[in-house]
Amino acid sequence: MKREDVLKKAEELNQILKTSDEYKAYEEAYAKIKEHAAAGIMVKDFRKKQLEIQKKALEGEDVEAGLEELRKLWEVVSINPYVRDVIEAELVFGQLYGEVMQEIARGIELLESSIDKENTKD
Repeated sequence: MKREDVLKKAEELNQILKTSDEYKAYEEAYAKIKEHAAAGIMVKDFRKKQLEIQKKALEGEDVEAGLEELRKLWEVVSINPYVRDVIEAELVFGQLYGEVMQEIARGIELLESSIDKENTKD
């Protein structure tokens, strides 16, 4: 299959994802956030904290304290129904997206994963 054909299929998959129930629910929740400035600020702060923790985790730092802060922040911001709805819809769509990516990657081995498999045979 040619590169152009693969990219065309990816474009089709993009359109399918955009019309999924999960993405539509996210769009609806996100539209409500835009109408409520305070909720938008809460989502922005929550995401900022998430990214800080992810960055630290990728750098190999201990993130236990950050996760506890994030949990407490969630308890506060999730009281707002607009914030709760957008974060939950984002998580549901993210799960679908992750499953799609796993399916795409199934059976595709890159050099690093091939080497790891060979090393575990020893």
